Amino acid sequence: MTIRLIDFGQVESLRSLAIFHGVGYALREDTPDTITITRPLDPFVSIGHHQDAKTEVDLEFCEEAGVPVYRREVGGGAVYLDEGQTFWHTIFHESRAPTTLADVYTKFLAGPVLALNRMGIPAVHRPVNDIQVDGRKIGGTGAATVGESMIVAGSLMFDFNYELMVRVLRVPSEKFRDKMYSTMKEYLTTINRQLGDDAPSRDEGVRILIACFNETLGDELVLDEPRADELAAIAEQEERIASAEWLHLDGLPPSGDKVRIAEGVNVLEGVYKAPGGLIRASVAVHDGSIDGILLSGDFFIEPAEALHNLQEALVGIDHADAAVLAIVKETLDSSDAPGIDAKDITTAIMATPQT
Repeated sequence: MTIRLIDFGQVESLRSLAIFHGVGYALREDTPDTITITRPLDPFVSIGHHQDAKTEVDLEFCEEAGVPVYRREVGGGAVYLDEGQTFWHTIFHESRAPTTLADVYTKFLAGPVLALNRMGIPAVHRPVNDIQVDGRKIGGTGAATVGESMIVAGSLMFDFNYELMVRVLRVPSEKFRDKMYSTMKEYLTTINRQLGDDAPSRDEGVRILIACFNETLGDELVLDEPRADELAAIAEQEERIASAEWLHLDGLPPSGDKVRIAEGVNVLEGVYKAPGGLIRASVAVHDGSIDGILLSGDFFIEPAEALHNLQEALVGIDHADAAVLAIVKETLDSSDAPGIDAKDITTAIMATPQT
């Protein structure tokens, strides 16, 4: 079976997100795997599937600046995006994709890594999902199951607005924001920054990327147009992604480290940085038991519903290390969360200060 290539060109930011979701939901086992290419016309903020928008993003600033904020079904962190990036998405039926996230990244990041090397950038894949050059990250990637498809999302990052990236995020202080800016400038690079005047045009960069996908995936990429069912699915996803219901997680509001909200009830906020990402836990504890819980963060977990199932399983459990750890282990036993284990999640739930 050949692999379709659909280049949607430059589109509005909402559509740039809706495209890969829609194509993913329309994919069936008897329809071809697809790679999509898009570039946003307007800037926007994209938050990870498991993040809490009001905790991670300065929503008031974004509204004043006219920068929309959208949630994606792919995990990871909040990021400011604009026309400086060209997005690629490999959308393969789950039966034709590797079974673990680590192997998924190995398979589908080979093409982008080879493309950067062809441009003259000595990029490497650093597991689980980083593409780096000389210790610096160059472009973000993520993977998620959407419908029957396994999607890997990434970008050719020609330029990046470091100033707006740190401005759209919610941070504890301006001093922290300044530190974040300097750290980001040091550890995040771009194609233009690496190559200067020798950087390829965006069209040439896309041409190189397509040729490298051809080589690494072992199947011919055939230029195609979206089907009617895909266009309908994209329109549905635009409506969903633009909705407040999709943007905002249902759960407990941020409330400080420990806030008493009713007799016998406390809300605890736990944050823990695991190798696989930041884990946040907002936990309502009633007379020693978990009465409600919201888990969020910039990690990856498959299947995505595993996190919801865990939250439901924890309600009614004693807010104690052993009890919580047992439930987390049992519920996540069949999930795939690179760099995160049951102890990491338990630490956040028990409101351990960030390390």
